[in-house]
Amino acid sequence: MIALLFAVLTVTMGLNYYGRTTVANTLFFITLALSAYWLKFHATSQLTIQL
Repeated sequence: MIALLFAVLTVTMGLNYYGRTTVANTLFFITLALSAYWLKFHATSQLTIQL
């Protein structure tokens, strides 16, 4: 999931570089929402070891 977030942010930076700011801003806010989801549901869950 983290790799996906970094990939989407890289695409966002590329779109901003080429002047597609509207699409880049939309993608950036989608990435922020995905980051919040990842933090709430995955990063804060208890670690369980299946033995």
